[in-house]
Amino acid sequence: MSLITEASLNDKTILIIDDQKSFQKLLKGMLVQLGANNIAFYDSGEAALNKIDKNSVNIVFIDYNLGQGRNGKQFLEELKYLNKLSRHSISILVTGESTRSVVLSVLEIEPDDYLIKPFSIGMLKTRLNKLSAKKTLFFQADQAVEDGQLGLAADQYLKISKKSTRNAQFCFKRACQVYFDLGEYQKAFDLLNSVLESARPTWALTYLAQACLYLTKYDQAIRICDELLGQNRFNIDALDIKALCLNQLNQGKESLFLIEQSCNISPHSFARQRNFAQIAQANNDFDALVKAQNTLLSMSKGTAFAHIDYQLNYIRAMFSQLDKANSKHDKSELTTQIKTSLRQAKNDPTVIEQPDLFDEFHTFCEARLSVSNGDYLSAKKMIAPLTVEQSLCNSVLPDSIMALFSLGEFDDANEQLEKYQSCKQHNSQVLAQLHCRNDALAAKQNEFNQHNTKGIKLYKQGNFQDAIVQFEMALKYAPMNTGSALNLLQALLQLLPRASKSADVIIEKCQANFTLVEGMALPPQHAKRLEDLKFEYNKLAKLYCQ
Repeated sequence: MSLITEASLNDKTILIIDDQKSFQKLLKGMLVQLGANNIAFYDSGEAALNKIDKNSVNIVFIDYNLGQGRNGKQFLEELKYLNKLSRHSISILVTGESTRSVVLSVLEIEPDDYLIKPFSIGMLKTRLNKLSAKKTLFFQADQAVEDGQLGLAADQYLKISKKSTRNAQFCFKRACQVYFDLGEYQKAFDLLNSVLESARPTWALTYLAQACLYLTKYDQAIRICDELLGQNRFNIDALDIKALCLNQLNQGKESLFLIEQSCNISPHSFARQRNFAQIAQANNDFDALVKAQNTLLSMSKGTAFAHIDYQLNYIRAMFSQLDKANSKHDKSELTTQIKTSLRQAKNDPTVIEQPDLFDEFHTFCEARLSVSNGDYLSAKKMIAPLTVEQSLCNSVLPDSIMALFSLGEFDDANEQLEKYQSCKQHNSQVLAQLHCRNDALAAKQNEFNQHNTKGIKLYKQGNFQDAIVQFEMALKYAPMNTGSALNLLQALLQLLPRASKSADVIIEKCQANFTLVEGMALPPQHAKRLEDLKFEYNKLAKLYCQ
């Protein structure tokens, strides 16, 4: 076993991240007595982040409460995300609180250890001894993970479990983590069942529930979670897994209750808040969706997790609320909130880095707000230049699709939806929102298609009067549909030469429908058709005036 001595700490680089100068001095004094002489201090995670190098840090102490900004758990999570800590480094979270919520939050990020203030130099030395010995024992297996040789790492963890029974449970846990990363869920399932033959440790039950979730064994996963929650009703992992299983089984109300309970216990988890958003979306609880997306946005700001998608998804969630709103008061309030969020987002660093993308997103948002206020024509004019170019980046395709759905341009919307769905980098939660909106408009799309198709059939039969009726009915379901508007114009122009007393009415209808499409950026096929129809109309209208 590797024991901490003056020599063993002498060559170690040690970082202390704590906003309290008094504790920095106290911990430094202990470490110096244990032989350390290379100790650096930082008052916050922000100050330390750019200074930490994966290959030069051996031991890092992080205080849980770091004042304003991210807490110690979030900072450690960020270090792991940025791959700034080697698996051979020792990470220790330090906290002055021993409440259940804080301890659960600390354990969730899985530091190598945690210490509750105050602690003695003897306790510190004992903990460092144990951690040093464990790092030595698992060096080769951890290095295999660092090198991306996950299969080899799993084999090595299992090999160590046979030689060191004291560390067997830890080995099994690491092997299961590797199997999860590899997507080899059945291997994890089989290993865990063998572990549970002799005892039922909490970690193994939790991992087995997770494996069952991956393998779609939802009922079995729920039974395991119930066992865990019977032992500890604050088991956040069990709450998370059960919520996801219930959501898959279409038990939305209970699923939402559980994931909200989990978020209340330990809110600072990106994975948990994403699950919350996913479940809220699946159950059309748009208030909960906005809450989850707002939390994700707030958590990401000023961190390595910051991304423009958090801004976009938060505003999209508010649009889901707006689409569902019934009263004028609710619509007005939501419109104001969306406009405020769009204005504030312009100052966000992630938006400043991608101004063109956000400008396109902003245009689609303004168009959707215009539709909400009943101004379909302005909305169509806003988005036409962007949708015709067909050069939108995938990040704003969802917003183009939503705007097209709102305007009744169903064919174009569904074409873009297929394109977004086929993109490897699509956001699954955003895709769920799109399908949800598509499903909500299914009846309207069906009515539109029936009337438009019947109108085309009647037109081909030479029954122009009835064709006009059908095209007008289609446009009631999709007021700005370019194809149907052109169909109606074509039928009206066929009827105009045969008209007598109704000619004025037909000309008025033609002029109204030309307003829907003239001055718009249109796809080539529609632009050519409009040009031909306009030429025919001018010729017939001139004859009628004579």
